[in-house]
Amino acid sequence: MNPSTETATDTQGSEDMPQASATALTVPLKLDKEEVPSVLGKLRTLVQDKTRFEPQDITPLGEEDVLQDFSLQANYALEARFEQRVINGYFAPSGNDCHCGSHEVGALAHAQEKERLRRAAAKLDNALRQAGQAYNGVEAGVYLPHAVKYWHLDTCSNCHGKGRISCHTCHGSTTETCWNCHGGRTVSCDAYGCYGSGKVSCSYCSGSGTVAEQVTDYVTVQVPTTTYSNGSSHTSYHSETRTQYRTEHRNCYHCSYGKVTCNSCHGSGNINCGTCRASGSVTCRTCSGVGDLRCNPCDGSGKVGKAAWVDVHVAPGYSVSLPKQATDDARRIRDKESVHSLAAIASSLALAKVSIYNEDQPQEVDALYGGKLRIVRLDAACNAEKHHLVAYGTDLRWLTLDDIVEKLLRGDLKALSDALAGSADDGLFSAHVQGLLTPLRDVAASELNADVIESVLSGDADHAHVDVVSAEYAQNVRTCVLGALRQVYTRLAKQFWWKSALAALAAAIATWFFAGRGAAAVTGLLVTGAGYWLFNRKVKTVLSEALGGEQQAERAMRIAGKGRRNQLAQVLILAPASLAVLAASYGLPVRVRAPSPPAQAAMASVPVAPHAPAPVPPDANSAKAVKLYENGDKVQALAMLESLVGKGDAGAYGLYGWMLLMGEGQSGPATAPTAQQRQARQVAAKPLVGKGLLKNDSYALTAKGVMLAEGWQEPRNMARGLDLLKQAANKGNAQAMHLLGLYHVRGYQIPVNHKEARKWFTLAADKGSAGDIYNLGLMDWEGAGLKRPDRASAMQRWKIAAAMGEERAIKAVAQGQP
Repeated sequence: MNPSTETATDTQGSEDMPQASATALTVPLKLDKEEVPSVLGKLRTLVQDKTRFEPQDITPLGEEDVLQDFSLQANYALEARFEQRVINGYFAPSGNDCHCGSHEVGALAHAQEKERLRRAAAKLDNALRQAGQAYNGVEAGVYLPHAVKYWHLDTCSNCHGKGRISCHTCHGSTTETCWNCHGGRTVSCDAYGCYGSGKVSCSYCSGSGTVAEQVTDYVTVQVPTTTYSNGSSHTSYHSETRTQYRTEHRNCYHCSYGKVTCNSCHGSGNINCGTCRASGSVTCRTCSGVGDLRCNPCDGSGKVGKAAWVDVHVAPGYSVSLPKQATDDARRIRDKESVHSLAAIASSLALAKVSIYNEDQPQEVDALYGGKLRIVRLDAACNAEKHHLVAYGTDLRWLTLDDIVEKLLRGDLKALSDALAGSADDGLFSAHVQGLLTPLRDVAASELNADVIESVLSGDADHAHVDVVSAEYAQNVRTCVLGALRQVYTRLAKQFWWKSALAALAAAIATWFFAGRGAAAVTGLLVTGAGYWLFNRKVKTVLSEALGGEQQAERAMRIAGKGRRNQLAQVLILAPASLAVLAASYGLPVRVRAPSPPAQAAMASVPVAPHAPAPVPPDANSAKAVKLYENGDKVQALAMLESLVGKGDAGAYGLYGWMLLMGEGQSGPATAPTAQQRQARQVAAKPLVGKGLLKNDSYALTAKGVMLAEGWQEPRNMARGLDLLKQAANKGNAQAMHLLGLYHVRGYQIPVNHKEARKWFTLAADKGSAGDIYNLGLMDWEGAGLKRPDRASAMQRWKIAAAMGEERAIKAVAQGQP
């Protein structure tokens, strides 16, 4: 019982509460003779279910059935707990609660402790005496809750009863000084590069104060010309004008020593505060502009006070005791079973006495129960051996079985062990298995052994029936069964190996007559594999009969397969058959059939062609070549373009010239080209690029733009080169977009322009260029073209480029930086 409420009448106290008594109130339970289970019957059932013996093999010699007295004591510790809480004006007293002075709240509640303990003890005594009350029916926790609260409320001194107080941040003004500018209305400029200085780095000279300029000089030189005539030579000179380039460094016209006025703060270093909008004050964050707050002590009610009461808690404890003359079996049972388990299997359990200690201020209530426990001792004989068994409780749990089941099963296990020991003396080529299968079947026929074997085959850490047989016996079963399984596996292989080898050899020879030596080898190996499969089927059938099921046989084969004997069995089945097939394949002569005359004529008419690379598809065209190039198959694209150029396809000249110029699609080792190789590529590409320009091809425009920008086979003209690259980019050429981005970000022959570089890199990235996605991430990392570096965006771009296979991006993601 654990009542949660108490009526108002309990609060008043009653002088005629029932006192403790020693009279037993519970009638002991009685079992009819027909319902009392028999230990002999249970033993016979166990022997019948778990062994190969029959119930009549158990002969009873004597039986003692007694009821052992024991005492169960339930001790209930009572504790009066004083509880006190702070309350406010929202407190709603119940009908029994008592309003009192502030100094009386705790004293009046403490005064109820003795009375509450006395009433709780009397109530517990009455509950324990009720008919049908369980010995453990009282749970730990609050047993007698308070019936009255003593309380008092005063006007809250913090808010003087108003329920609200002035805001401690704005002191009622509803606004506070701006936390960002501290009332100054301006803050330091946060533009990238400025940070309050009023100056930022010049974008033209990158803050260096100087720029590099390419200057073209035209120089007249005397060029000698030597002619040979009639064995003599004559040298003459003529004038030629040649172009020379040089780089001059000059002061940047756009800045003063690398710095220009910041566009955000216009050189002042300060900007208007955006938090307070340059007003110097913001709405109070504490009161949200209201000016006052709800009072915390009274929670806005205007009243605070305290309430106190007393609850009685109960903590039950249980113990079992035996009389001094109790037998050792009874003491072993008490030590084995818990108090509640012992009470559950007792034949009877009746209340004998309830005691209340210190009735003036009771702290403990004891309930003493008298119980009887059935103990049966049986002497029986089986298989010429005597056994003493002890069972107890209404469900007759075994205290000791005297190893009767284990002793009955050891005969079968010994027969299997002797068979294993005898098999070691049969010789290397012995293939007899029946001597092992018979004792193995006898061991597996007992249900208990079958359960132990099942736990062994399943790989369980604990064997089955730990309460019936010992761990030593289970280990012996494991050792003998595994040994028998591996012996059976190996001996069946000794029976089967020569049949498999003979069948494989016969199949190989028969195939040789019709299809030749190669087909004979394949057929023989297939038959060898089939023989190995048939061998496993044979093993599975034999073990299924011995162990009682296909699942057990499959697990047994898996366990047996982990040993060396299984490896020996595999060698016996596969090696002789494979060797016979290979020997026959190499030993048999080659059967060659002469071709028919028409076939000979056809073979003679076919010319022998030299080895050549794979031909270009007949439907090849420049559009397909461009598609292959953009998909990354540059080797195939170059081969197709070379074929199309040879056929005079005008649409192929531009891309073919570009690939020759950049050395793309070339086979061979990936080494850096020499200066001579680069010049040779430029010379070869120039006429092709010129033909592509006639068609206004985007790749031809890109190639020509690069040649002009770099001065390859052309006088350097950066402006014209950039113009051609922009024409190609506007046609959607990703290579041109990439080059425009590089020239602007590096400032090669032109001022650095991060905005223009980001534009072209973005367009190239949208075309699927992983390298340009990486370049955008690098600009984000360094803050090029941004107010400040954005490294989170950079890492996101690099992850996208890494997923596309860009090696630089993969490395940057791995190390967390470029």
